[in-house]
Amino acid sequence: MLAFPWLIAFLAFVPACNLQQAVTDNKQNKIEITDMVGRKVIIPREIKKVYAAPYGAIILYTVAPDKLIKLDNSPGNQGGPGGPGGRQDKDKNKKIIAAAPDIILTNTQIDMDNDTVISAADRMQSELGIPVIVIDNRLAELAKTYDFIGDLLPEKEQAKLLAAYCRETFSEIKTAVGKIPEAERVRVYYAEGPTGLATDPAGTRHTEVLDFVGAINVAQVPSKIGPGQTPISVKQVKDWDPDVIIANRGQPADSRNFRAYVLSNPEWEDIKAVKERKVYDIPKQMFNWFDRPPSANRVIGVKWLANLLYPDYVRMDIKSETKRFYKLFYRYDLTDQEIEDLLSNSE
Repeated sequence: MLAFPWLIAFLAFVPACNLQQAVTDNKQNKIEITDMVGRKVIIPREIKKVYAAPYGAIILYTVAPDKLIKLDNSPGNQGGPGGPGGRQDKDKNKKIIAAAPDIILTNTQIDMDNDTVISAADRMQSELGIPVIVIDNRLAELAKTYDFIGDLLPEKEQAKLLAAYCRETFSEIKTAVGKIPEAERVRVYYAEGPTGLATDPAGTRHTEVLDFVGAINVAQVPSKIGPGQTPISVKQVKDWDPDVIIANRGQPADSRNFRAYVLSNPEWEDIKAVKERKVYDIPKQMFNWFDRPPSANRVIGVKWLANLLYPDYVRMDIKSETKRFYKLFYRYDLTDQEIEDLLSNSE
C-alpha cells in the first residue's frame, strides 16, 4: 500500500478556531447563498472550518485541506448512513457541534432525487444548528461543483484549475468514445465484494465511470440504492460472459489481488474475460478511482478506464497522466515506483 505523506495531513483533525470569537447576527458577518439544489442558506461571510460527508470531504481536500475538519480516523466515516444528511447518532452530532464548523457540506447523487436530498439537508441543519450546504457529486457535474466551492470558500485559484481539468477530461473522453461504433463497445462486469460476486447496474452512483466511457455494463440486476452491491452468482457472470472484468474488491477472500484470485480460480475459467486475461484491479490509492467512495478520483478513473477499454480511440500515457493528476489535485509528486505500485494489475 502506498504511504503518501499527504495522507497524514488528510487524516489529522483540524484544530478549532478561537471559540471565544463572537458570532453575531450582524448582516456584515453573514451572507445568503444558494446551494447546488436551490436551497437558500445563511452562512458566515468568512469560512474557516468545514465538516463534510465522505465524498465532499475528498473534494474539499483537493481545494482547501486546511479548512477540512476530521472527526474520525477514516474518510469513510464522515457521514451518517443513508446518503446526504443521513440519520446520525447522537454521539456524532455532539462531535460535530463540538468541532464548531462554520458550515457542513453534504451532497446529492445521480441516483437520489432532489426532494430527498433537500429534506435530509434541512433536517440536518435543524438538528445541528449549523448551515448545511448541498453540493453536486454527480460525475459529469464535478467541474461546476469545483466552481461552486471556489466561490463559496473562497478558494478560486485552486478550484479554477481543478474545474478546468474536469472539463478538459470530460470533453476529451466524451468526444473520443462518441466515435466508437456500437459493435465495438466493450461488455464489462464490475466485480465487488470479497469474491467479486456482487455488482451494480448502470445508472447508479457506483457505476458512473463505466457509464461515462460508453462501455456496456453486463449486470442485469436490481439496483440497491445507497450501499449497492447486489449479490450474484458465478453462473450469472458466466451467462453474461463479459469481455472485461474490473474489480473493486472489499476484504479479500485470500491474500491475492483480484486478478490473481480469478485467473487461478477454476470456477471462473470459462468466462471470456478470464480466458483472455482481461481482468483488472481498479486503482485505489489514496482513494478509489471508480467507486467507494465515488468522489474526485473518478476524474482520473475516467481516463484510465477509457484508455484501458478503447486504446485505439483514447490514446494517452496513463502513467504521465496519473502524475499530472496527483500533482494538481493532491499537490503530490508521485515517484516512478509509486506509479508502478498504484497501477499494479490495472493495465
